[in-house]
Amino acid sequence: MTTRLATSSDLPALVGLLEEIMAHHDVRLPARKDLARTLAEILSDAETSTRPRYLFLVAEARSRVVGACSLIFSLSTWSTGEVCELQDVIVTADERHTGVGRALLEAATELARSRGCLRLFLRAEAENLGAHAFYRSQGFDEKTALHFERDLTDRG
Repeated sequence: MTTRLATSSDLPALVGLLEEIMAHHDVRLPARKDLARTLAEILSDAETSTRPRYLFLVAEARSRVVGACSLIFSLSTWSTGEVCELQDVIVTADERHTGVGRALLEAATELARSRGCLRLFLRAEAENLGAHAFYRSQGFDEKTALHFERDLTDRG
């Protein structure tokens, strides 16, 4: 199993992984064309920008994408420098507990360090206890906070 930066050719696999994890968490899926458009924009920026703000890593096993995570880079006033937020840490169901998630987190950590990031963080749903245990086992410290959001679309 290997990890690497995602490219535009990974678009179908990323769409599939995101649809899989959203369905698993009973999240209303966006229209496939909207998800693909957003991912295509991210991947294009990652391939053309000298310092992209958003990257995807993929994990491959047996010539198949079996996991992914996204890295979002921003400046933090609290850390007084660049930080990296991990989103969409996904391992396809039949590859969980095989080291894919660990490899993605290790690759994300190294990538964030190579950019000079001061902190790496992620969020997990409150009921996702398996993920909590996994992140703790990988050296992440739990920080308790509430997440608030406002839907700015016509749907909300």
